[in-house]
Amino acid sequence: MNPLIGMLASQLGGPVIQQISQQIGANEGTTQSAVGMALPMLLSAFGNQPEATGQVAQGDDGSILDDVMGFVGNAGAANMGSALLGQVLGGGTQNEMADSISQNTGMDSGAATQLLGMLAPLVMGALGKSSQEQGGLDANGIAQMLGGMSGGNDFLGMATKMIDADGDGNIVEDIGNIMGKIF
Repeated sequence: MNPLIGMLASQLGGPVIQQISQQIGANEGTTQSAVGMALPMLLSAFGNQPEATGQVAQGDDGSILDDVMGFVGNAGAANMGSALLGQVLGGGTQNEMADSISQNTGMDSGAATQLLGMLAPLVMGALGKSSQEQGGLDANGIAQMLGGMSGGNDFLGMATKMIDADGDGNIVEDIGNIMGKIF
C-alpha cells in the first residue's frame, strides 16, 4: 500500500467515516467506498500538478491529522478543501472526480464534491507530514516525492499506469470507464 494512503486510511476509521457520512448526507457504506476511490484519485491528481502541490504542501506540517475527527466535524471543512483543490488543480478536475465517484458508488455528486473537499486537506496534511518526516522537503522535494509515487514502482504508480488507458496522466475518466463496465 502507498505509505500516504496507509497513513490516511489509519486516520479514517469507523467514527470518522460516520462523521463524514453525516456531514455529506450519505450512508456509511457508500462513504467508505467513495473514500477508497477518492484517496488514490487525489494523490494522482496532486501528482499531476507537482509544483503547485509542492508549494502548498511545503507549508503544511500535517497537524490536521492530529484531530481528524475535529476537522471533519467542522461545517466549513468541505469548503476549505474545495478552495484548496481549486488552488492546486484548477476548476474542472474536482468536478470530474466527483462525477466519477458518483457514477461508480451511487453517491450523489454534490456529496462526492463535499467528500473531495473534506479529504483534500487531509491528503495535503499527509504530504506535509511525510515531508517533515523526511527532514522538511522543499517544494521541489515534495514534487519529486509525488513524482515517485505516481511514476515509481509502488502500487499507486503501477495502478496509475495500468488504469490510465489513454496515457493522458488523468485517471479519473479511466476509473469511470472501468467501473462503468463492471456495473
